[in-house]
Amino acid sequence: MGVDFDELATIFNQWAQASVKLENSQWCGIDGKSIKGTVKNSQSKSQNFVSIVSVFAHQRGRVMGLAQLANQQTSEIATVQNLMTVLELQGVVFSLYQIRFLQTTFLS
Repeated sequence: MGVDFDELATIFNQWAQASVKLENSQWCGIDGKSIKGTVKNSQSKSQNFVSIVSVFAHQRGRVMGLAQLANQQTSEIATVQNLMTVLELQGVVFSLYQIRFLQTTFLS
């Protein structure tokens, strides 16, 4: 018996949006963490793994949303952009580890 992650993420994201209201200028961190048990070909360039990308509201201490990332299928940047669109968070400040994402998305 497995868990359908897409279904779980959809339900969780809807619940989080309905349960936690963010005020303007609140900080949200976005980061991805790989799931160790999913790593394949760890010593090669074709390494494959699954990550969970989450949006965390610092002042509320809550996860606002999450998405799955399979690194051979999509990039973390595309996953983050999609997650930001799905969550429809307005007026918040996002903090991302990927500086390249900030430069190509917001400064171009």
